[in-house]
Amino acid sequence: MLHRNSAESPFRKTYETKLQALAEDMVIDATRLAAFRNQKNRNNSSGSGVENHTANPPVITAVIAGPPSHDYGFQSPVVSGSTLGSGQYFVDFFLGTPPQKFSLIVDSGSDLLWVQCSPCRQCYAQDSPLYVPSNSSTFSPVPCLSSDCLLIPATEGFPCDFRYPGACAYEYLYADTSSSKGVFAYESATVDGVRIDKVAFGCGSDNQGSFAAAGGVLGLGQGPLSFGSQVGYAYGNKFAYCLVNYLDPTSVSSSLIFGDELISTIHDMQYTPIVSNPKSPTLYYVQIEKVTVGGKSLPISDSAWEIDLLGNGGSIFDSGTTLTYWFPSAYSHILAAFDSGVHYPRAESVQGLDLCVELTGVDQPSFPSFTIEFDDGAVFQPEAENYFVDVAPNVRCLAMAGLASPLGGFNTIGNLLQQNFFVQYDREENLIGFAPAKCSSHS
Repeated sequence: MLHRNSAESPFRKTYETKLQALAEDMVIDATRLAAFRNQKNRNNSSGSGVENHTANPPVITAVIAGPPSHDYGFQSPVVSGSTLGSGQYFVDFFLGTPPQKFSLIVDSGSDLLWVQCSPCRQCYAQDSPLYVPSNSSTFSPVPCLSSDCLLIPATEGFPCDFRYPGACAYEYLYADTSSSKGVFAYESATVDGVRIDKVAFGCGSDNQGSFAAAGGVLGLGQGPLSFGSQVGYAYGNKFAYCLVNYLDPTSVSSSLIFGDELISTIHDMQYTPIVSNPKSPTLYYVQIEKVTVGGKSLPISDSAWEIDLLGNGGSIFDSGTTLTYWFPSAYSHILAAFDSGVHYPRAESVQGLDLCVELTGVDQPSFPSFTIEFDDGAVFQPEAENYFVDVAPNVRCLAMAGLASPLGGFNTIGNLLQQNFFVQYDREENLIGFAPAKCSSHS
């Protein structure tokens, strides 16, 4: 996996300082978290979300060439997109016959797989060619009156597209200004040399929002639309990633892994249950029991970790959010503990980062340890470079923040904190697992 702002990312964007890149990451984070909150509020008020999550929803099953087996697995390189000023990671993905290559945002917080399609009525700038349906012999629109079409919201309430008579039209909203609109279709995909037929995806001809010149989005959420759900039967409903440092170049990329390949060789994996939240069925919730700084457990109320009856609160793992965000009641304790435990001179707080330190003349800075203890005793203890990040020469800041609005929000474990960890999403056993790793060696 390569971060969008990596020095060798195809989406690299030039910044005068690391702080400028991180500031843009935080703007995207704020939009993303507001989108999650607004989406859940719509679910509470209308009973419908981005997808049609019925009690027994239809199931879309892609067809993998070769004998289906829970031992089957494949992987794809994922790269950092940090050079675009975003905290997202990108995966190489091939669609069509013959295959057309795209770099897609890896997103565990949404479900739809979609790409920008030609001809395009309204598309954002993309660094690679758009997907061309007419160049593929396996492009096939989903019928607008089929059960599969019911899984995706219709454009302005009408399920049929006029450009492809009888085809399923969709409009996928991310609850902020981001959206994709077009034709819901089937196509053949190629991942790690494995051909996968009848993959349902969005052929987006009207797309807008903060997608950072990517070809689209690879949704890996828990809904029936997600790529993971469509091919899960073939690899045991498991996928994992190992995130390299977000400033690493493509030469030290890592992988998005479907199945148990590589993970089965990791012997110190710890697991915690995925927590159900019917109001946000796409997201991967976990139960935090306590947080420690410098080996001391913080006196944070249990209410900071709980999901209430309206689906508010709780904590998620998310590949698409950069920083780690906490409810104000939790963040105040975390910030105070670091403030008292870090003994370097303070630098000016910038861009919403509340604790920054001056490290001029310090060759090997030392910071208090930080751990999150989850249900079933799993303990997540990242290296200090995951939570104190460089923002300027000789200046590091705590890469955590309080939620701007606690109403409808939740704690979010962002991808900076997950760097150099294997993180596995095991939907077969309903677990999230993690283990420290040198991700650059697993490309």
